[in-house]
Amino acid sequence: MDLFECKDKSTQIPSIFLNDDFCDCPDGSDEPGTSACPQGQFYCRNDQYKPEFISSSKVMDTICGMD
Repeated sequence: MDLFECKDKSTQIPSIFLNDDFCDCPDGSDEPGTSACPQGQFYCRNDQYKPEFISSSKVMDTICGMD
């Protein structure tokens, strides 16, 4: 089984738990593509512009220019 280690090194979780819309890591690093973690960061690709991380609370409010 592939494991993912949280960025803060506090926990290891099965890789299948990544972006499953449930915050498993205390630092939120397992959910970069969802808004599951309260203080999480969402990776915004911003196609044809510069990519950036935005607060998970801003997901789906048209700030991120993803298609």
